[in-house]
Amino acid sequence: MLKSILIPAVIVFSGLAVAQPIDPNPDGMGFYFDTEGAEFCMTVDDWTPAIGAGPTITAYLLVTRPDTPFPTIQAWEAHIEIETNSFAPHPAAVYLTPGMADYNGDPDDWVVSNLPITITGDATMIARIEITWLGFEGHAQATILLDGVDGSLSFPDGPGYAAEAGFPTPCQPYHGNWGICAWINTTGLECGPDIANDAMTWGEVKGLY
Repeated sequence: MLKSILIPAVIVFSGLAVAQPIDPNPDGMGFYFDTEGAEFCMTVDDWTPAIGAGPTITAYLLVTRPDTPFPTIQAWEAHIEIETNSFAPHPAAVYLTPGMADYNGDPDDWVVSNLPITITGDATMIARIEITWLGFEGHAQATILLDGVDGSLSFPDGPGYAAEAGFPTPCQPYHGNWGICAWINTTGLECGPDIANDAMTWGEVKGLY
């Protein structure tokens, strides 16, 4: 996975997105195919197999309904992984918001801070990921997984953000426990279920492990 910094871009593909309501619980973190936190399952059309013929899809890493009195996100941590069919994605690149920097050397682990990110209501974008298929099989299938950074002292049990130094806030995904948070499929393949979490306290989150 390529680590880079770039100004956020719009989605660059054609296809059908299945809209779902934003996570009703506070302090969520997950990948969505819109910046409002509504679409976590994407359907794209098959294509004629050829090098470079597959679609490019943009997904956004959002903190949803941040429950904090502070106006910005100063830092965040997450493990980001993609599981997919044999010919995709290539490449998968994660782009941070301008001014943010990653301080972890692992290509899948993100320990990010520097310039603060302004909280924008119920959905705040903290990064985006671009997935491009080579196109040999002519169809796309992928799941985006989100977890905590192994060995983290600030967020030992999963991903999270800090709105102010010394105030780490653990986050939970929309789909129950840590793991899959978004799906990409071609027409006829099933997306994952809409499984909303009940709100959990930090102690309850720790009890999952």
